[in-house]
Amino acid sequence: MENHHQNQPYHWILGIDVSKESIDACLIRQQDGQLLENKFHNNVSGFKHLKAWCKQMECECDHHTLCCMEHTGLYTRLLVHYLLSRDVHVWLESSLQIKRSQGLVRGKSDKIDAQRIARYARLYQDKAQIMQISVLTLEKLKDLQANRRRLLKSLQTIRTSSEELKQFDTSTAKLMDKINREAIRGLEKSLDKVDEQILTFIGEDETLKQKYDLMLSIKGVGKVLAAMLLVYTHGFNRLADSRKLACYSGVAPFTYESGTSIRGKTGVSQFANGELKRVLHMAAVSSVQHNPELHDYYKRKVEEGKNKMSVINAVRNKLLHRIVAVIKRGTPYKLNLKNNL
Repeated sequence: MENHHQNQPYHWILGIDVSKESIDACLIRQQDGQLLENKFHNNVSGFKHLKAWCKQMECECDHHTLCCMEHTGLYTRLLVHYLLSRDVHVWLESSLQIKRSQGLVRGKSDKIDAQRIARYARLYQDKAQIMQISVLTLEKLKDLQANRRRLLKSLQTIRTSSEELKQFDTSTAKLMDKINREAIRGLEKSLDKVDEQILTFIGEDETLKQKYDLMLSIKGVGKVLAAMLLVYTHGFNRLADSRKLACYSGVAPFTYESGTSIRGKTGVSQFANGELKRVLHMAAVSSVQHNPELHDYYKRKVEEGKNKMSVINAVRNKLLHRIVAVIKRGTPYKLNLKNNL
C-alpha cells in the first residue's frame, strides 16, 4: 500500500536518478541543507556501496531517511526492494510531476536530475506517498497478470487459426487440432498455475486479502476482475474514487456538445485500460444473468426502450461503484432485492 506520511521527522533526503546500469544519488542533510553526491552501479553490490557511503556521510539509511525516485519500471525494482528491507521510506513519484514543479529548467544530466529529485522531495516531503511492503506483492501480481495475458493470447491465436481453417479445409483442420492438443492442454495448465499463484500471493497479504474478499462479496465480480483491480489501483490507494475508476476503465459516460450547433451522442472515452474494460464487461454480463438486482434492473431498462449496450455500460458503472463502496466501508455487500436501483 501507499500512504501519506504524517509529520515524519526525516533527518535525510535521498534523491536518486535511476538508469539501467547506474544510479546517481543526491543526499541532503535536513539540518543545514548540505548537498552530497555520488554514483553507483544499479545492482546489489552498488546498493551496498550506496549504503556504506551514506553511513560515511552520517546517514544511517533507515526510517529517518526519505528516498525519492522517478517511476522507471523494472530499473527501480531491485533498489526499491533493497531500501524497503532496510526500513528506508521510499517515494516513487511521477517524472512529469517533478518536472512541472520546477518550471523552466536548463541543462540535463543524471547528476542534475538526482539533485532536482532530492530538492523536490525536500520541498514536498509532507505530501510524500510512502511505499509499503504490500507494493512488492502487487508487483508480483502485476507480473503474473502480464504472463496470464500472454498465455491467453497464445491460446486464442491457436484456437482462432483452427476455427478459420475449418471453414475451408476440414480434414487439415482436424489434423491441426490433433497436433495442437498437447500445446493447448499445456497452456491451460499454465493458466491454472498462474491463477493459483495469484491467489497464494493475495492470501499472504492480510490487507490485500481483505479487500479481495470484499470485492468477491458482490455477485458478478470474479477472481480475475478482483485481482486486476488490486493491481491497477495499487490496492485501492489510487483511483479509489468510483468516477475516476470508471474513467480509467473506459465506462464513464461523457457528453459531446459545443455551443448550440454540435449535439453528439453521449459516449465513453477511448482513452482507457482496454484489458480492464473487457474483464469488467464480462463481469457485467455475468451480473445481468446471475445477480437478481442487476438482472431486474437490466430487464426493466430494456423494456423502457433503452439501448442494451447502454444498459450494460450502466451495469459496469454500478459494479465499480459497489466495489469502491465496500472497500471504503470495509464490510461485504448485501443484496437488497427491494431496491429499485
